[in-house]
Amino acid sequence: MFFSEEMVSEIIEKNDIVDVISQYMNLKKRGRNYIGLCPFHSEKTPSFNVSQDKQLFYCFGCGEGGNVSTFIQKIERMNYPESLMFLAERAGIEIKENLSSKDAEKAKRRRLLLKINKEAARFFYKNLSNNLQAMKYLNNRGLSIDTIKKFGLGYSIDSWDGLKNFMASKGIKPELLYSAGLLVKNNNDGYYDRFRNRIMFPIIDLKGNVIAFGGRVMDDSKPKYLNSPDTDIYNKGYNIYSLNLVKGIKDLKNIIVVEGYMDAISLHQYGINNVVASLGTAFTEQQARLLKRYTNEIIIAYDSDVAGQTATLRGLAILEKEGCNVKVIRLPKGKDPDEYIRNEGLDSFKKLIDNSMSLIDYKIYNLKQNTNIKEIEGRIKFVKQLARIMNTIDSPAEVDAYIKKYSKEMQISEAAIYDELNRIKNRHSNGNNRHNIVDRTSGINSLSPKKIISGEIIAEKKLLNMCIQDRNRAENIFNQINPDYFTDPLNQRIAEVINLKIKEGKLISAGEIIIHLDNEEYVNKAAGIFNSELTNHDLELMDSYIDKLCQAHIRKRIEELTKKMNEYYEIGDKDKSNEIFKEIMELQKKKK
Repeated sequence: MFFSEEMVSEIIEKNDIVDVISQYMNLKKRGRNYIGLCPFHSEKTPSFNVSQDKQLFYCFGCGEGGNVSTFIQKIERMNYPESLMFLAERAGIEIKENLSSKDAEKAKRRRLLLKINKEAARFFYKNLSNNLQAMKYLNNRGLSIDTIKKFGLGYSIDSWDGLKNFMASKGIKPELLYSAGLLVKNNNDGYYDRFRNRIMFPIIDLKGNVIAFGGRVMDDSKPKYLNSPDTDIYNKGYNIYSLNLVKGIKDLKNIIVVEGYMDAISLHQYGINNVVASLGTAFTEQQARLLKRYTNEIIIAYDSDVAGQTATLRGLAILEKEGCNVKVIRLPKGKDPDEYIRNEGLDSFKKLIDNSMSLIDYKIYNLKQNTNIKEIEGRIKFVKQLARIMNTIDSPAEVDAYIKKYSKEMQISEAAIYDELNRIKNRHSNGNNRHNIVDRTSGINSLSPKKIISGEIIAEKKLLNMCIQDRNRAENIFNQINPDYFTDPLNQRIAEVINLKIKEGKLISAGEIIIHLDNEEYVNKAAGIFNSELTNHDLELMDSYIDKLCQAHIRKRIEELTKKMNEYYEIGDKDKSNEIFKEIMELQKKKK
């Protein structure tokens, strides 16, 4: 560890877990706790629980849990020291330790790259106000000064070394600018500006850091868009443009996903603020999970061309897999959201949102567009594919409504469409039955006795949970038992930490205890223990739980002494054997 225990405690204490997690996802208060959709697995019903009292989180769905540091490690893909440095910086805590490890160097380099990007963003922003051509371009696109400021738009001058020279004047070497993705290396081991004569779009993460840039030409030259490469601080598949603005919207109902920067900015300009852009990349599972932290309803508004439709279907599949409620805005042919709202206006675009198609409707619409239903062969093909789509719907009433509608349109009987659907279901059902038979057969030879959680283990967990809720109760418990009375390795480790905290007169909290657990499995299990609620009946049974652990400890000690007594007896040392026998009898009395 690179941090003293006192500093770790201070960092954890000054970063309230609800405040920190709320910056990444929507949490709703329920009783004493907060709940939300888990960011670590796909789910439709919230099972992610955050306790402000205990300063821990736990997901009842996937079992992920821990304290505020654990959450940052998982969500930001950081290791333990990096998460502490991140939280220390957030809380304004100065790190005084001499951090000389690779991890510390990595974190230091990350901060430096973020600082460089911030300077670059300022440079581009200042350039914009000094360039009439660039300002005229943005004005012609209908952007106001307020919108330009809101998104921090800028301009990269038409020079091979404009940014490089500016950064050199601040003592920043080209190698670092290259690492930040701002320079390109030439064949002579020299460097030149990546972005030249382009409108610049800073890409800002959820913490407000500039992590990358996108650049757009102002004419018809290629490439139209140029983006930062992946760096130590940026991975395009893990980030979403303008989500930093959207995440702050209260009671967010849905998020609209568009393709390009200008699409997102134009919609924001017109007051539609729940819009993000997917950074010109194929939509990823990580981006879907990122969106799902804030809302379960996602509306896709990609361009209406073939590429846009293909991207829409890909995005739909990923979002559906993550358990999102997905809808699609159907734009007129040849239009993108930016062009449409500028030409048709806000009210017209709002109608498109109101009339957005469900996932099923869009799949059917897309199927119709790509099938010649004027011919019998085309209608048959449509019906077969329709049956496949119907097989994904759980509601019989919904299936019936679709079949009735398209039976008339395709001039094919409802019975024939149901036959197609039943054929698919039977095929899947037979496959599943065969699979189940194999599973059952293979399971016969691998059956093992059921794992039964003993009364002692339950008692251990109940007592540990009591300790973090009341210090006086914790002291009372450990006045009667020792950590070695706990049989489960994790429970014993937690007991050791609590006992140490009592002796040192330090805070006993779930968040503090988790700091001392050295593997992810222990952290998740500990969060599960501390997240379980204690009833008044549990508290009434405290003495009974203590007695259960004492009984188990004595029983274990008697077993150990009995084995020793027999060993001494076998080697002829009767005196030692009798001495141990007396000790066993004393323990038996104590047990009774």
